[in-house]
Amino acid sequence: MKKLQDFFTENHMDEVLHSLNTIPWKFDFQQNVIMSNLSYIDTVYTQGELIHEQSFEQFISSILPDFREEMLGIYSRIKNGMATRANMEMKMKMGERQTPVWVEINIIAKEKDKNGQALKAVGCATIIQERKEAETVMLNAQRKAEQANLIKTNFLANMTHEFRTPLNSILGFSTIMAHSSTIEERMQCLGAIQTSGTLLLQIIEDVIELSKLEANEVELRRNLVDINVLLEKTVEDAKPMRKPGVEMSYHHTEVPIILHGDEKKIALVMKQILDNSCKYTEHGSIDVYCHKSSEDAVITIQDTGAGMSSDTIHHVFDRFYKGNTFIPGTGLGMSVVRGLVELWNGTIKVDSELDIGTSVTFTIPLHVSFFQNRTQREIRANF
Repeated sequence: MKKLQDFFTENHMDEVLHSLNTIPWKFDFQQNVIMSNLSYIDTVYTQGELIHEQSFEQFISSILPDFREEMLGIYSRIKNGMATRANMEMKMKMGERQTPVWVEINIIAKEKDKNGQALKAVGCATIIQERKEAETVMLNAQRKAEQANLIKTNFLANMTHEFRTPLNSILGFSTIMAHSSTIEERMQCLGAIQTSGTLLLQIIEDVIELSKLEANEVELRRNLVDINVLLEKTVEDAKPMRKPGVEMSYHHTEVPIILHGDEKKIALVMKQILDNSCKYTEHGSIDVYCHKSSEDAVITIQDTGAGMSSDTIHHVFDRFYKGNTFIPGTGLGMSVVRGLVELWNGTIKVDSELDIGTSVTFTIPLHVSFFQNRTQREIRANF
């Protein structure tokens, strides 16, 4: 106990106040004046006179509007003897400093009149700006973690449903096929099994590709690609997916377009876009065009399908988003498309009109340098 008494008698309180960035003050209710000593806080937080005297009205005006009502309530309770002490956190301007800072206010009634009303009060204001900034960082990190956990939960829920649908179909038609007595019935079951198997494979491929993109593990190859040959083959491969009566055509360019690129990834982008067009186009046509600009090969897939409203089109690249929940698919395809196109430093744009159709245009740089232009941070920022 003696050592503790020696600590205070040796006047170490100055050092304590300095270490806490704390301003001692006193308030005279009769004169309505606050006297404060700003010498104990870092100069980064204040400018002007160290011994600061101001009216209560001036003090209130330095507090940000969101906190004034609470401060006025504390003032009233202390003055009228309804409370002897109070505490609050608020933002206010310090001295001549224009940028508000977070402070923690502590108030204790010191003297009272015979009616129990406060005559004077003392207290301190401690700068807590760094603590508040640290809290903000922690809250943001917590929100990101919660969002990531929600995405993971939604992903598992979506995948469980998407896997179950084709698997149930495969198991169901396999059972029917085992008990079928005619070739026709067996062939119908076999066709349904093949369709469900193809859908299941597509789901797995979408998940794997998106996972690789997010982990920045996609490696682009640099081979010479004849775009005309590649697009013609991709369109031919996609024709079985179209609805009956829907025309699908590739309109050849007048001049050859040869570029350095990853043939498999370009084909995958085309396949995903054409798959969407086939799903949503009940009649009319699906047309693929290509032309060469000064720096890019520009590819457009245009259909006469259901189209999208202006609100819907903003979500077209969102993961798990499907314009029609009754149409099979994971909702990952266009996320994969955007990730791959941006990986090779291309651009992608979707134009659509409800009940008219949709047009998707993406670019592929003609020069090999596009492989070195993107960083891991830029790729990951899009997911």
